[in-house]
Amino acid sequence: MTELIIAVLAAAAGVFAASAAAKLRSRTAYRSFRASLRETRLASERWLASVTGLLVASEAAVAVSLSAAAVAAVVAAPGSRLLAAAALTAAAALTGTLLAGVAVVVHRGTHARCACFGGRSARPLGRAQLARNGCLLGVLAAGLAGDLLGGGSPSLAGALLAVAAGGVAAPLFTHWDELVSLFGSLSPADPPRSARTARAGRRVR
Repeated sequence: MTELIIAVLAAAAGVFAASAAAKLRSRTAYRSFRASLRETRLASERWLASVTGLLVASEAAVAVSLSAAAVAAVVAAPGSRLLAAAALTAAAALTGTLLAGVAVVVHRGTHARCACFGGRSARPLGRAQLARNGCLLGVLAAGLAGDLLGGGSPSLAGALLAVAAGGVAAPLFTHWDELVSLFGSLSPADPPRSARTARAGRRVR
């Protein structure tokens, strides 16, 4: 099993573990996620509680399976490739479902808060979340492709380095909204209206 697959397993495990933990860390966080899900209008009020619980449980289960697959891959346990394929497939299916949900919300123009990692973000669901889920799905697809193509077993040092790389990559997804806000604030702003007017006046003269 290649270092790429191990890195993908570690990164995805970190993302789903952080997402589930953020929602389950308190009643307030869980209720905030349920409220944000209500705002999407993707589930009726009758099924809202069930859908909320199912999503959180699915994230936790996927995080556990990815973590187990990563550990099995590092120690080169028998059946580690099959376990990795199953975990990555489940993660890709869940990510694809979440991506489709966000796409529907964006297409409808529904204003709903993003509480994907708990209630800390007030940013509404939009293209940033579409990009995040799309990138994560691409990473998972790369891991699945690597698993199908096979490869030799990496050294212990290589496997541990891959786990570290996955651990570094995971926060890029969990803090995606903050990074989007940061780079948005660092982008060149339009010049003040007075400055634009003065330049236009000089061109006329």
